[in-house]
Order: sequence, then C-alpha cells, then structure tokens
Amino acid sequence: MKLELINRIITSLVLVTILIYSTYYSGLYFIFFLSLIYLLSFYEIIKNTKNLLFILSSNIIIIFALVSFYFLRGNTYFALVTLYWILLATFLSDIGGYIFGKIFKGKKLTKISPNKTYSGAIGSVVFSLVSLPLLDSLQFFFLNEKLVYLSQLKYFFITIFISIICQLGDLYVSFWKRKIKIKNISKVLPGHGGVLDRIDGLIFVLIFSFLVSWLDLI
Repeated sequence: MKLELINRIITSLVLVTILIYSTYYSGLYFIFFLSLIYLLSFYEIIKNTKNLLFILSSNIIIIFALVSFYFLRGNTYFALVTLYWILLATFLSDIGGYIFGKIFKGKKLTKISPNKTYSGAIGSVVFSLVSLPLLDSLQFFFLNEKLVYLSQLKYFFITIFISIICQLGDLYVSFWKRKIKIKNISKVLPGHGGVLDRIDGLIFVLIFSFLVSWLDLI
C-alpha cells in the first residue's frame, strides 16, 4: 500500500510537470502531448473490448475532447489562465470527492460505482469552487495582473457544472469498467492505472468547456 502511494505521488508530479510545460509553451510540445494521450487511450480501449460500436463512439468522444483541449489553449495568456482554471477545477473535483467520501462516507450515490457517495459528490463541488479564489490570486503572483476575473458570478455556476460533468464522466467510465469486469483499464501509469482512469471526467469537461467558450460565456 505504501509503495503504491509513493508510485501514485511520483506519477502525479511527473504528469503535472509535463502538463504545465506542454500547455504553457504550447506549439509542438502540446500537439505531441495530445497525440500521446490519444494513442495511449486508443490502446487501452482496443485492449479491453472488441465492440466496434463502442470503439468508434469512444474514439469520437476522445478526439472531440482533445481537439477541444487544443482550441481552449489558444495563443493568449487569457486562454492559458482560463484553461488552467478548467483543469484545476476538474482535478480538485476528484480530490474533493475522494476526501469527503473517505471522511463523511454516508449513502451510496449509485450502484455503478460503490465508492461514490452523496458526501463525495458535495465535496467534489466544494473543492472545485476553491479553484476560483486560488487561480484568481495566482494570476497576480505569476503575471502581475488579473486577466480573467474569476470572481464573476458566471464562473461560479460554470465551475459547479464542471464538477458535475466531471463526476458524470467518471461514472460513465466506471460503468464501462463494471461491464467488462476490470478495476483499472491498464497499468500504464504506476499507482494510477490507465490514462483513461485519470482523464475520464476531464474528457467530458473539455467538451463542455469548449462549447461554453464557443458560446462566448468564458
């Protein structure tokens, strides 16, 4: 258990470093990063199922998500800060769900994923909202100016939707794993499982965020 935790922490630090570097410098670094995610995700899908309809639909969703990721990055600091807010809100949603679920436990949310509880769902939303004041402050620290006014009410509601969609994405992948009777999709990421195990909620958040951006709401 201790070794697994150490592997999980080291893998997380490596992944966060690669993510920040590739999104900050963008260009070929970012394209390579997105391509690697797609290839690993595709490998995990065909490794676990032969259902052609599922393979096709999953590929369309993942490609749409990664294209959304690319366009959300844009080529301005405003786009970069907005993207970091989306990513931070998503990651904090996962952390909040885990912490609240472990501490408060309580009634199960659904049979699809036995570990999901109502307390965890609330914790996910609460932790996601922390991304707003946190990133609002970090803008001054790193950029010496505020580019995105995350204190606006619209960001509050969008963050709640981000957390909800993140949780639904996690349940969707959990349902799929339950159907094919596996715990982790692969062992590509030490301590974490597969790539899809880590980005299940983010996939749908990226699509949602792109649509919101396209509507000029962020």
